[in-house]
Amino acid sequence: MTVLIPTCERVTELLTAYEEGALGPFDWLGLKLHLTLCPPCQTFLAAFERTPALLRKVLDDEPTSLAEQALSGALAALREGRTPRGPQHHPEPEAWGALGPDGDPLRALLLRVHLGQCETCRTTRGDEQALTPGSDPLGALRPHLPPEAEWRWVRRGLGGGRVAVLQEDAATGASLSLACLPGGHQVPVHEHRGLECALLLQGALQDGPAHLRPGDWIAHGPGHRHGPTADPGAECWALIALEKPIRFTGWRALF
Repeated sequence: MTVLIPTCERVTELLTAYEEGALGPFDWLGLKLHLTLCPPCQTFLAAFERTPALLRKVLDDEPTSLAEQALSGALAALREGRTPRGPQHHPEPEAWGALGPDGDPLRALLLRVHLGQCETCRTTRGDEQALTPGSDPLGALRPHLPPEAEWRWVRRGLGGGRVAVLQEDAATGASLSLACLPGGHQVPVHEHRGLECALLLQGALQDGPAHLRPGDWIAHGPGHRHGPTADPGAECWALIALEKPIRFTGWRALF
């Protein structure tokens, strides 16, 4: 993260002042640049902007006992300085269509794992399809994946990382992969030719302005170029669904 572009955590602190038009020029510019680069924060801002209207609707209706309990709990958490647990980066609203009968099965698997780790999304989406992880980040996934003997591990100068191709459609190029990146290492910069959806399973990862932890979801559209870096320490594992193969930049593009 640069001096000018704030982190995701800093963006959430600036949003109230941004909505009130009270940001200074440098904070305003940094926030705008961050939002341009960070789809999860764009989604968060959209939800943030809808909150006043939702609150007005709730306050206009006669509150139920459940609503009163939820409001009391939220106010208590704010007074005590408690922060939400679990994933902080959630799937975009349109992504949830993959869980439908005609949805993309590769993305659906990522969504089910996210639901297993995210109480916030289970509250709004239900928990019928959630895959709850245990101590082994792959434990809940294994029954839904091909046998491990069929995984195709590849290593192509990936900054010390490796990738197992779990499923691949030869006709379209769509694939489901498991990526492992050692702590402190960076994936070489590459460009996406189709939609990428990724879910972090273990460790922590800096992907542009987004800092991802287990259960966090991030999506990148065609043309997006990046080179994520794992936090120092433990290995970083991620489950990745690609519409089309990626294209490396620089000398790696030759191979």
